[in-house]
Amino acid sequence: IQAWHLHENLLHRWMGRRSLRIDTATGGREDDPRKLRELAPIATPDACDALAAHLLPGAAWPPAPAQWKGLPRRAWWRLFAASVPWNLLLAAVLSWYLGAWALLVLLWLPWSAYAAWRQAGRLGYAVDSRLVAVRGGWWTRWWRFAEVDKLQALRLQRSPLDRWLGTATLWLDTAGAGSLSPPLRIRYLPEAEARTLYLQ
Repeated sequence: IQAWHLHENLLHRWMGRRSLRIDTATGGREDDPRKLRELAPIATPDACDALAAHLLPGAAWPPAPAQWKGLPRRAWWRLFAASVPWNLLLAAVLSWYLGAWALLVLLWLPWSAYAAWRQAGRLGYAVDSRLVAVRGGWWTRWWRFAEVDKLQALRLQRSPLDRWLGTATLWLDTAGAGSLSPPLRIRYLPEAEARTLYLQ
């Protein structure tokens, strides 16, 4: 087992359930039947945590609430900014067919801003000597974690916007990462904090 992925959508939360997936280093195609992906397709949060803790002896899962470090809340506007071009493009395309009525699509922008603000409040990470974990999402929540010894590569990435804002993204790669799982990365970190984590 290379990495773990807990997933919880809105229906899961209403029913008190989650799903637990894993990435294994078996090689082959994504749809290879030999790859075990769904460790617990649907289970209670306590059962998922207990299963992960059982298969990770000596590791502290789940991390204590105090171990989770939130990312700067001002990162919300970067999440929001990523959705703006798609909203504008959709409004432009629809205006060709619907005229001024297509501008109603822009009413989605305030909702996008609110959703980005809520997502920024959930972004966080936890690191200790055994595990590195990230969390995110709002309607659909997720946790992604891996043993430190299973990390294949670390990469500190800074876009031009990151350089301007003094932030960075830390990518943590493992073998067998699934294309359907969120990437194991910590975004929008202050540069000094990202470099400290990178060097640990």
